[in-house]
Amino acid sequence: MSRPDEIPRPPETAPSIPSGAARLGPSCSANGELTAKEDVVIQGAFKGQLRLPANSLYVDKTADIEADISAVQVVVFGKVTGNIQATGRIFLAAESRMKGDISASRVSIQDGAQFRGHIKIEKGA
Repeated sequence: MSRPDEIPRPPETAPSIPSGAARLGPSCSANGELTAKEDVVIQGAFKGQLRLPANSLYVDKTADIEADISAVQVVVFGKVTGNIQATGRIFLAAESRMKGDISASRVSIQDGAQFRGHIKIEKGA
């Protein structure tokens, strides 16, 4: 008889990046604090703080972020150095590279993702 943790699970599919979200394009770089009341996609470079208290952040595969991040949901396809706190979910895609601590009520890390840090699961983070 197999233990429940030994049952193979199908790989989780990555959330898709919404087309109507605000964007920092691949040729852009910014420093400072970004606060938004809409979903944001970062495709370029960003250093500082990212605050999306009621929305999601999508880190595109071309992105290079050095920031502390807080959002409802954070989906990472690119590179993030810094801590991430989400009230909902953090998703690290197979091609992502993350260095920092993460805290969320749900965390998904695909096979192949590079992650160095600590994970804290908080109910209703």
